[in-house]
Amino acid sequence: MVTKIGLDLGYANITISDCIAEIYREPSVALVYKQPRPDQRRIIAVGADALMYGKEGEDISEGMLVRPFKNGLLFDHQITREVIASAMRAVGDAEKIRCVVGVPSDFTPKQEKELCQMLVESGVDTATCVARPMAALIGAGYSPAMSVISVNIGALATEIAILHKGSILTLKRAKIGGEDFDRAVKQYIFDQGEVNISLIVARAIKEKLGAVWKGKPNDSLDIEGTLSLTGNKLKINVTTEDIVGVFEAPLQKLIFEIAEAVKQIPTDAVEDIFDNGIVLTGGGAELFGIEMLISKVLGISVTKPDGAADCVAKGLSRINAFLPDRAKVAGKNITKDIAKYYENSKKH
Repeated sequence: MVTKIGLDLGYANITISDCIAEIYREPSVALVYKQPRPDQRRIIAVGADALMYGKEGEDISEGMLVRPFKNGLLFDHQITREVIASAMRAVGDAEKIRCVVGVPSDFTPKQEKELCQMLVESGVDTATCVARPMAALIGAGYSPAMSVISVNIGALATEIAILHKGSILTLKRAKIGGEDFDRAVKQYIFDQGEVNISLIVARAIKEKLGAVWKGKPNDSLDIEGTLSLTGNKLKINVTTEDIVGVFEAPLQKLIFEIAEAVKQIPTDAVEDIFDNGIVLTGGGAELFGIEMLISKVLGISVTKPDGAADCVAKGLSRINAFLPDRAKVAGKNITKDIAKYYENSKKH
């Protein structure tokens, strides 16, 4: 019996989806010792256990929190393997595991090979790579054979794919993501009185109060910051109205990157692609009103599916479901062949 899963290795979370779209999520973080140890151990804890030791950004007496999936998963192989292995335990005692893993659009074949090897070392029997924006489109419920623009806003980067009748015209990775919105909130709070807050607090403000389009009810959130000059703790109440406009700079950059990709669409494909518009996914797509703003600025229809943050993981597991059981895909990137596999599965 082969267990088929989709695996999304995000900067903030590692997400696993099986072929019936059940979701398992674990923070993609490890707590490592700051100094070398005589017993050669480097890792104290991973995932949720690591976060229990303290908040990200705070000094932890003997260790520091590290996110291994930054900058192409190559920060540290040992830490990356440990985080993946911890998450893979959620799959249980599977006889065999076939995994389709999402990769950035600019991943090199060497990086893909290294990642697949890490997955094998973590208990996977067969690993296959697919570009994240392609997986996100399928996870949102769309066919890979359609003409559409898939935009997946991750924590650190946005992945853009332009598809036309099953062919991939553009695959692009732009260095703008949800964390840029968090940093905008953090900078705004600091500018109000030199009060420092962590990115975790800034993210909480964004998720509860953030809006870039009309219609979100005014709400408030009590937070705690630190005065820059004295180090004293300070409690602050922040409202939805307070942070209106703080996302302008990262939004401009995001929309510019999407527009640059759109400019590359061949003339004979524009009408088909614009008929379906943009499918917006990823955790960054959860910012209230972002789909409406992008649509207004670019003049293109934008659809944001429910559960946008989980679309990549769901799409990867759905790809795994329609891949032939005997397909020779181990260690390969099959992004360009997804439409073919999908269409063939519909014939059987």
